[in-house]
Formats: sequence, C-alpha cells, structure tokens
Amino acid sequence: MSDSIHPPKQKRSEETLASLLAATIRVLDEAGLDGATIPRIATLAGVAPASVYRRFVSKDALIRAALLSMLRNSQAQGPSLARGETLPQAARRLMALLFQQYRTHPRLLRALSRFMDTDQDAAFVSEARTIVAANLELLIEPLLVYRPEISHGDPRAALRFALLQALTSIEAIALESYSLWHIAVAGTDEELAGQFADGFVAYLTRR
Repeated sequence: MSDSIHPPKQKRSEETLASLLAATIRVLDEAGLDGATIPRIATLAGVAPASVYRRFVSKDALIRAALLSMLRNSQAQGPSLARGETLPQAARRLMALLFQQYRTHPRLLRALSRFMDTDQDAAFVSEARTIVAANLELLIEPLLVYRPEISHGDPRAALRFALLQALTSIEAIALESYSLWHIAVAGTDEELAGQFADGFVAYLTRR
C-alpha cells in the first residue's frame, strides 16, 4: 500500500506500534469509525498524537493497519463438535455463536464493513477480503465431518453458500437498523438462530 507504516527499528518502537494498533481496535469497538480520532487513540495507547503521524501518514493508514492486524490474528472457528453431535445441533450452536459475535462487537464490525466498502486503497480492500474469505473457510472446515449427510455434489461449496446466507442475514439484523429484518420478521436472537439453523440444514440435506 502507498501509505504503509514505517517499520519499527527498536523493541520499544515495536511495542508502541502494537499499542497503537490495539488502541485503534478498542476505540473502533467502543466508538465506531466516526469516534476513532487520533487524539483518542493516542491517549489510549499512551503516546502523543504527533508520534502517531511519525509512524503513519494518515488516520486512514492507521485504521488500515489495525484492521488488517485484527483480521490476521482472528482465527475463525467452527463449532467445537461434541462426540455424537448431529448436524442440526451443530448448526444451532454455530448460529448462536455468530449472533453472539455480532452482538458483542457491533461497532467494530460495522466499522470494518463500512471502511472496506468506502476505502480507496485497493490493495487494503483486496487483502482484507482475502483474509475474510480465508477465515470463512476455517469456519467451514469442521462442518465437513457431516459430508455424508450433504446432498450436494460439492459439500464445501454447499456449506459456503449456506453459511454466507446465514451470515449476511445475521449481519443485517445486528448492524443495519433499517434492515427489512426489523420490519418483516419478529423474534429474539435465539429464535432467529434456530430458524437460520433449520434453513441451513434444510439446504444442505435437501434431495
């Protein structure tokens, strides 16, 4: 990327960089994209605002670095499959976990989505999307144990499609206040997670 960070030369500099990236994610999580100001991030990181610009050429460059660091460090995990657990049981637990993630970090996930949609740095957007796609595959991997129950010729592709259907719906419910989900469908997160799990299983096993 054209506005990449200046590489740290000393251990102290590396620690400062780590503090800045962690502070940026925390501020995004607490205040969203609009609340992520350099003074606020610098205060949380314990550095002067001027020192931020000695490492990053702009606030956007700092946000790019922080989001990429977060995505690289996040290891998407499928449900920890219990012995003898059925596909419907695993699907229900997975949907509940996804709802929990979006409900726990709505501002951060909204900031990630918004930044990826509007940022002009094509290299950043491409890398972020690549990492998100890789994490999706990690989420799918444990579910391949149910391959014999999946009626589609390509079980991985079927799992990817079914999971994306559920993920985008949960994202809309959790992050978009004007989504049609809030108008046309009533129900608690637990009830909706159950319905998404039923649809997930039905798609995978239909004959």
